[in-house]
Amino acid sequence: METRHLAAVIAAGGAVLALTACSSPEPALGGTTATVAIDGNDAGGAFPVTCEQTGFTWYIQTPGKDKGFTAVLAMDGPPKAQSVEFRDIGGFSGNFWQGNIGEAQVTGQQGRYTITGTADGNFTGTPSDAATAKFRIQTNC
Repeated sequence: METRHLAAVIAAGGAVLALTACSSPEPALGGTTATVAIDGNDAGGAFPVTCEQTGFTWYIQTPGKDKGFTAVLAMDGPPKAQSVEFRDIGGFSGNFWQGNIGEAQVTGQQGRYTITGTADGNFTGTPSDAATAKFRIQTNC
């Protein structure tokens, strides 16, 4: 009887270890976050973000598709902003695209970046009125 019980415990423990090995590890210290300001106003505290590097490009984005942002940075030299998309962040939805819409600069290194600039779009309260907003994103990837 004890042998069957021990075998069941070992099997259950093995299953838990197998599931744990296949899952993504939780980020240390509560995860990666970013703070965003639109026109100098805090846009809602710390947003959870994912930071992914593919080649010389960093993608920094919030997990939600309805409200959030996506920033793309070129890292083949000093960091440069390629694009930033805001989706109802601080009541603003808009875009920056390098050489096309708005302007942006990046400062920082080794995952600690501050992106500042302007994006064109609109505010939730006046969706039919075009607007340009100043933004600041700070993150530690």
